[in-house]
Amino acid sequence: MSPVTAAYTQVAADYTPANFFDGFDFFTGSDPTNGFVHYVNRNSAQSQGIIRNDGDSVYVGVDYWSYTSTGRQSVRLESKQRFMRGLFVLDMQHMPGSICGTWPAFWTLGDNWPNNGEIDIIEGVHKNVQNHMALHTKAGCAINEQPKGSAGSVLSSNCDTYAPNQASNQGCSIVDNRDNSYGDGFNSNNGGGVYAMEWTEVAIKVWFWPRSQAPTDVWGNPEPVNWGAPAGQFSGDCTINNFFKDHRIIFDITFCGDWAGNVWNDAGCNNVASTCIDHVSGQPAAFANSYWRIKSLKVWSS
Repeated sequence: MSPVTAAYTQVAADYTPANFFDGFDFFTGSDPTNGFVHYVNRNSAQSQGIIRNDGDSVYVGVDYWSYTSTGRQSVRLESKQRFMRGLFVLDMQHMPGSICGTWPAFWTLGDNWPNNGEIDIIEGVHKNVQNHMALHTKAGCAINEQPKGSAGSVLSSNCDTYAPNQASNQGCSIVDNRDNSYGDGFNSNNGGGVYAMEWTEVAIKVWFWPRSQAPTDVWGNPEPVNWGAPAGQFSGDCTINNFFKDHRIIFDITFCGDWAGNVWNDAGCNNVASTCIDHVSGQPAAFANSYWRIKSLKVWSS
């Protein structure tokens, strides 16, 4: 069978609550997206309660109790293992809520950005309840419209980070039109839901299901060919192997920055504070619901 239709039987990585944090490095540099954030190391995050293992899940949050003038404390987790194609299945009970000032993401990234590519699987800002998916590449990669039955719509088709006639670093982007695919909408699902990203030689696809609607084979020997149209399908005029190589998996929660900071007024957040940084620095309690609660993350090799 071809890699597009084959079942997945070999696990390349299995992140469970018991081993989750051991599988990630804690990035502590300046935020590459210029967010108003201070990323802390594992010891600091654990001692402050920003991360913890709750037995059947892990909690990954932010400091929601301190005022700050230097950036709200958070974590950016980057997998120690690197991946080249495969199926990535994330089982979550909760993701960061739809909160003014926030910019959380679950994504994968290659070195020498954007030459080895970026895949944004879950991303949004402020009050979003619809998930935004995107690819960011060097010049030469573009995508087609979505297949029949997809929940997604193409917002931009050129994946080039510096594409003319697109916003800076917009890449090729797809929005999941369902209001339960991100933030508060996702969290209103009974028990959360499941995201899957399949990366093959010919396409990158993203599916999302509320937990009660997830296909039974998503938990073992999954067969994406039976899952129907994905929420986002990135394929077209793009030779995937030339643009995506050796990715780390990343979870982060940043604030303001290049995206969220630039659409503060457009998002209707100026009714809570005049600027994004004013709100994030001075209203810690607003971010109590800005956390990931992850049950598992499994990567299947093709």
